[in-house]
Amino acid sequence: MAIKRNMILGIVATFIVSVIAKYLSVWLPFLGGEAIAMLIGIVLGNTILRHEKFAPGMKWAEKYPIEIGIALMGLTVTLRTIENLGLNGIVFILIQMVLTIVVVLWMGGRLFKVSDKSAMLMGAGNAVCGSSAIASVAPAIGANDDQRRTAVATVSLTGVVLLLLLPVIGPDLVGNNNLLLGALVGGTLQSVGQVVGTATLINQSVVTYATLFKMLRVILLTVVVVIFAKMAQRSDKSIEAAKGVSVPWFVIAFLAFLLLASFVKLPDVVTHSAHEMASFFGVVNLAGIGLNLKFETIKNSGGKFLSYGLLTGVAQVVLAVALIKVLF
Repeated sequence: MAIKRNMILGIVATFIVSVIAKYLSVWLPFLGGEAIAMLIGIVLGNTILRHEKFAPGMKWAEKYPIEIGIALMGLTVTLRTIENLGLNGIVFILIQMVLTIVVVLWMGGRLFKVSDKSAMLMGAGNAVCGSSAIASVAPAIGANDDQRRTAVATVSLTGVVLLLLLPVIGPDLVGNNNLLLGALVGGTLQSVGQVVGTATLINQSVVTYATLFKMLRVILLTVVVVIFAKMAQRSDKSIEAAKGVSVPWFVIAFLAFLLLASFVKLPDVVTHSAHEMASFFGVVNLAGIGLNLKFETIKNSGGKFLSYGLLTGVAQVVLAVALIKVLF
């Protein structure tokens, strides 16, 4: 997405917060630059940086730099790394996604009595990649703006809660094995940025594995959109079949760079630079998450949807832990 004039102020503010967080992390290594960036962002985003003039740039900074970071991470892994996931890793993601969608749809219809379309948006957002999946599914199922916004707010808040909790409780749930922690984070967190942010709060090895697990989910976005579109068409004949669904560019770039790193011996300076840039963009992402997380968002999502989202998050973690115990 091109940077517009009205975005510059918010982008600069987000990057300043990110640089400050990286600087402070030298003295607060137990928190890390990512956590510091998010905490500073939450405070400033609800006080001196809450003016509307900062919003466009801060929203851009939350979404787009991390996509570049994800793409660059392809230069730091190889097919040998993916091989470590094994068939069990692929099966884990497939079952986790299916069970998440089934559970979310069931809870939406039976427990929380939300509309079918709202439940579908919640299912897509939690099973695949947060707001990006919701944005892709919404037009395919004929969801309105209120349904889309409520789902995005709920899924985002659930992701933030898991972002804060999983680095703390993850090792107790699946042990200190980096592959298993990567499966837990990459198989449950809603957005790509939140996956990277959460994994970074644990360690860089978990970032690699979690990103790979998450990429498997993102690649299946097209399948999820088509399935939900077909489901919606059964109850609403006015909905047209989904068209033009495509894999996000950063997934394609990630895979291209991964193949390059697998078959070409890259200079250490290239892989190191890619790693450092991806790490910094992860800090920028968490700064953006914090700056964009307004207290009003929690209020506007409503008690019903907030409960729906939090229970969904709990269900995802329980399912992931159970599958990890069985498959790994």
